[in-house]
Amino acid sequence: MKICFLASGGGGNFKFFNLAKDLGIISNVELFLVADRDCGSLEYANEKNIYNKKIIYKRDNNIEFLQELEKINPDIIITNWHKIIDAEVVNKYQGKLINLHYSLLPAFDGLIGIEPIKQAYEKNCSYVGTTCHYVDEGVDSGKIISQAIVKTDIPIELAIQKIFEQGCLILLNSILLIGNKEIITKKENNKFEYSPDLLFDDSQFDEFFWNKLSAE
Repeated sequence: MKICFLASGGGGNFKFFNLAKDLGIISNVELFLVADRDCGSLEYANEKNIYNKKIIYKRDNNIEFLQELEKINPDIIITNWHKIIDAEVVNKYQGKLINLHYSLLPAFDGLIGIEPIKQAYEKNCSYVGTTCHYVDEGVDSGKIISQAIVKTDIPIELAIQKIFEQGCLILLNSILLIGNKEIITKKENNKFEYSPDLLFDDSQFDEFFWNKLSAE
């Protein structure tokens, strides 16, 4: 399976997939990175010898972006960059474009990074969480694939870390839900905080794994 990450920042989710691949937790995966600027993701991809390309992209100038996607021919495109994708690209790759947002959509849509978590705490929400959804022509408005929740009875710093970890897991789960290739051993895993249930044993992603990921 070819998974292409669109990146603007540090690439936490991208690093998660590469580490899981290196440790043999996932297999049959080929990673690609397309960045719209110099960023930590690009540096990491270069260090790890993962295919990467920095492009110029605007909604009214998608030529280089389309050429790169046609070259890669990805099965899944994960949109981790800070841009709204134009209608031509969305329509051409409909069903392959997915995004991770740090809120329980439709709450706190349109916000970037951890800002939804901060606002949820400021408004005294009982729960925060993360959502993986399809990308459409709107902002955080595509059909929801999977979600995870975290109670706000913990310090916000701990919630941010927990949501990052859950986000990585539901991103992997979403790929299993919509893809037709098995990239991790499937196992029934019923846990309250995930909807739908995870399709794999998340105990593989233990404290050792997350500590190693934070050091990447």
